[in-house]
Amino acid sequence: MDSCAKTPETPSSLIFSQVVFIDIPHSYPPAAPLTCCYTVTAAFQPSNKDWVGIFRVGWSKTRDYHTFVWVDSSQDGTGHQSEIRQAVFNDYYLPKDEIEFYQFCYVDGAGQVRGASTPFCFRKSVEQNTESSPDDNLLVVTTQEQLEQNTREKDALQKELTHLMEENETLKKVLEKEGEESASLKRQKEQKEKENSQLVEELGQIKKENENLKSTSEQQMKEMERLKELLRETAAEQEEHRASLTTAMKEQEEQAQMKIKQLRAQQAELKARLEAQSQEMDALNFKFKNEERELFQMKDCVQLLKSDFQISEEEKEGLSAELQRLQSLACNMDDMMRKSQELCSRLSQQESGQNENLKARCQALAAQLTDAQAELAAAKEQSRNAERSAEQLKEELEQVKEKLADVMSSYEKAQQKSGKQEAELREACVAITDNAALIEEKERLIAVLSNEKRELAQQNQDLISDVEELHRICAELQTAPPAGTTEDPADQHHRETSEQSEGLCAVRGPVEEFVMCRHCQASFSFITQVELEQHEQSHRICPFCQMVCDDMDQSVFEDHVYSHEL
Repeated sequence: MDSCAKTPETPSSLIFSQVVFIDIPHSYPPAAPLTCCYTVTAAFQPSNKDWVGIFRVGWSKTRDYHTFVWVDSSQDGTGHQSEIRQAVFNDYYLPKDEIEFYQFCYVDGAGQVRGASTPFCFRKSVEQNTESSPDDNLLVVTTQEQLEQNTREKDALQKELTHLMEENETLKKVLEKEGEESASLKRQKEQKEKENSQLVEELGQIKKENENLKSTSEQQMKEMERLKELLRETAAEQEEHRASLTTAMKEQEEQAQMKIKQLRAQQAELKARLEAQSQEMDALNFKFKNEERELFQMKDCVQLLKSDFQISEEEKEGLSAELQRLQSLACNMDDMMRKSQELCSRLSQQESGQNENLKARCQALAAQLTDAQAELAAAKEQSRNAERSAEQLKEELEQVKEKLADVMSSYEKAQQKSGKQEAELREACVAITDNAALIEEKERLIAVLSNEKRELAQQNQDLISDVEELHRICAELQTAPPAGTTEDPADQHHRETSEQSEGLCAVRGPVEEFVMCRHCQASFSFITQVELEQHEQSHRICPFCQMVCDDMDQSVFEDHVYSHEL
């Protein structure tokens, strides 16, 4: 048991008493299966991961076991915590030496030792020792009665040992309980000593506070007088401030109304400009459609001229072919004239009978030549006419092309002008929208100023009521008679004055001379920080842009906040 206290996994020796091993003999035979019996207390619940191990005496960790067996989970079905359980070890895995002492230890699934047995060893019986050592000089002979008596003595000693162990566990529990009680008493004593020291310190502080109260009573009376004077000045300043705020609000309202009138005039002017531009756009569209119609007509004329030009070209080619044919005929005629002259020269040399035939033939050839020359002149004239008509068609085609280019340029200019007017129209629409939004913003500012004016009037009324309440308290403090007790009248008066002043300060809070709302920039005089926070919390503020959204509906305010998240 002393060796079990060295286990680091068992912070308290009370854990060892949760599993108790019973009927553990002094020795076991080494070559036989070993069975150990144990019981489990109600403070421990066994599990399937628990095991029973054989440890050499002097072990320090649960990993120092020699052998182990798992706990039989079927024994937990009855639900009785005090029943006897068994763990059986195979003889093959048991220790073989007879010198060392061992003990059983019950270890749970978390590695904590829940119980340990008394030490035992593995030794052979007396008969086996005598048979296995024939060379020993000492022979021990015992009778049956001595063996029974030894067994009875051993049982008695075992029972006494068990009883002593139980008493030891009981005494340990009692000792631990008394230790806990003494520790609790010690803690209570220390706490009472601390409380006494705190009471002494509080008593000293109370005495100092009483002295301070007595010394500050006169200062508070002077402070009350100063507060009266300050209240009078505050009332005058509030009147002046209210008058200045009223005039400023009126001026701002007049300026806002003038601005709204100007914006409305600008909006009307922009609408008139927009209408004029729309009318001009309609006229330009009508003109554009007419020019587009003329363009289509010019394109049709160009197509007709192109077809006429192609026809004239074809006629020119035909005339050129005819002219070439006539030129070839003229060449033939020249050849024939030359031949005829040669014939004439020959005819003059021939006989007179033949001259008449030759003259007839020459006359026929001269007539053919004249006809051919006439046809050639007609063909030349026709060719010149065709060339003149082709040149005229070319000139007309050029004129049509120039007119078409002029129409296209005017069409492009009209498109550019239309685009510019459309852009101006869009800009005018945007300007009208911006002016409408600006007008709405001005109207919202006027509503905000009106709300602030109402709030300032309400705050002035609250300040006037507070001033009257302070006047009443001062009058009561001056006219209050001393109480009929043994307390000093001056101390009582000082105490009542202090309590009333503290109560008023607790209700109103520290008064600031001049504060400003960080959202609406409104100025307030002689209000507490609590009232200023209440005023600031009454605003509806956007958490992203810190814009005041008091006049917005809830849905509009949510859309505004959601637009920042996008």
